[in-house]
Amino acid sequence: MSTPTAAPPSLWTRKCDLIYFIFFAIHVPIIFLVDAAPILPSFLQSGLSHSLRDFYITTYHDKFFEGPPAPWFYSFLLMELFYHVPLSVWALHGLKNDHPLVPAHLLVFGVQAFITSAVCLMEVWSWEDRTLVQKQNISMLYGPYVALGAFMAADMFSRLRGKLLGKSKTE
Repeated sequence: MSTPTAAPPSLWTRKCDLIYFIFFAIHVPIIFLVDAAPILPSFLQSGLSHSLRDFYITTYHDKFFEGPPAPWFYSFLLMELFYHVPLSVWALHGLKNDHPLVPAHLLVFGVQAFITSAVCLMEVWSWEDRTLVQKQNISMLYGPYVALGAFMAADMFSRLRGKLLGKSKTE
């Protein structure tokens, strides 16, 4: 006979998890509507995705999206499709239910998001055909991904460390 388990603490009381939940809920549509839209099969592309991408390119002058992606950036788009999307969908459920594997999965995601976004920022700042203001505007879009990735990785590392090593004797 199994013992009943307590309901997980409400997502509303876990502020960091709530922020992550909101991020993942927004992240999946952005992948399909903007980031990976041109590499999706035509039946998965929409007028909305083309309009959003056109607006994005016109507004931010982001070279990553102006033509065919460079091979390294194409690999980042594939990571978004085949790693970010499934992980994001799982994370919505995992965060809502306070799943014990959330720290392990989000540690990997945080590190990966930090590294790939930081690489993109480094590339943006190497562009010689963009103005300082254009680079700053693009940085305002990529920078939060760098910051969130770093924060998420540190948060999840701390959670895992606490679970693996237990509470410190001074607590």
